Amino acid sequence: MKKPLWIFAHIPKTGGITMRGIIDSNVPSNQIYRYPLHQNQEKMIRSLTSKQKENFRWVYGHCRYGVHQHFHRSYRYITMLRDPVSRVISTYYFICSMPTNGLHHKVKKMSLEEFVTSQDPRISAPLHNHQTRFLSGQNDPDLTLAMNNLNDHFAFVGITEMYPQSVFLLNQLQGWKQTHYSKENVTKKRPKRPDISEQLTNHIRSMNELDYHLYETCKLQLHQKIKSLSQSEKKELRSFIKMQD
Repeated sequence: MKKPLWIFAHIPKTGGITMRGIIDSNVPSNQIYRYPLHQNQEKMIRSLTSKQKENFRWVYGHCRYGVHQHFHRSYRYITMLRDPVSRVISTYYFICSMPTNGLHHKVKKMSLEEFVTSQDPRISAPLHNHQTRFLSGQNDPDLTLAMNNLNDHFAFVGITEMYPQSVFLLNQLQGWKQTHYSKENVTKKRPKRPDISEQLTNHIRSMNELDYHLYETCKLQLHQKIKSLSQSEKKELRSFIKMQD
């Protein structure tokens, strides 16, 4: 029986570039399909031959749930979820620090509060339940669909705030070596503790109620997986976390 295709649905600003690097270091380059960023994604996938598709073991990129439909074989998804307030703040500082980003020149003139409350759909859409949107595979975020997809088709969900633990469990799942990994795409100009009011924090939370349900559910499941590790595995996990310092 042919091995399933693994798909990393990389939700922006969840630590996905680091995760891509981990996949790159464990899977031959010609067996990875890197989902393109530009507008011709669907056209490019359709242009792949059957033989090319058969050769891929992994797909990764900013692809929502549903990209498996192009490959006509069994599949398993993985993803990373992040605290929604942290993800929104990170998105702001990332755009401000990236002159090549299409929204950079507009956003760099905004305060964080102006960014969060912007009515520009190019800005506001990714700030409203975007993690649910990715996992439901719909333009309108659908929590029930996202939860069903998670339960049925996601073999692994990591948590950005528990990154070493997430990588350890993914390595274990895939049979990869537990080695040091490099943190990639960390926004350098972001303050360690952004000065954000409680009112704005609550506003971001209210914009992302569906995402918080997803996040808290998957975070609890990750804690439970760690709790169920054997004593020797827990010791190995502690060593792995120290290795990353």
